[in-house]
Amino acid sequence: MKCFFCKSELEHKNLVLTLELDNCIIVIRDVPTDICEKCGQKSYDDAVAARIEEITEQSRDTFTEIVIVYFSDVYAKKTKQASV
Repeated sequence: MKCFFCKSELEHKNLVLTLELDNCIIVIRDVPTDICEKCGQKSYDDAVAARIEEITEQSRDTFTEIVIVYFSDVYAKKTKQASV
């Protein structure tokens, strides 16, 4: 797969994604990410992006300043629930 911006090769890695939402910091660990070897641009497939959005929306309803989630744990639970 090629980078949208510089056309270099993308490497698949699991990274930590840190987001700031209002007064809350959300840390999502082990996020499947495609990252450009040359320019560092990160991209996510549609399923990962949708799950990040869901995690963000769920975290919005918490009354804590820091939320730490493992993507793989949350994704596995979601997949298991869908198959039942």
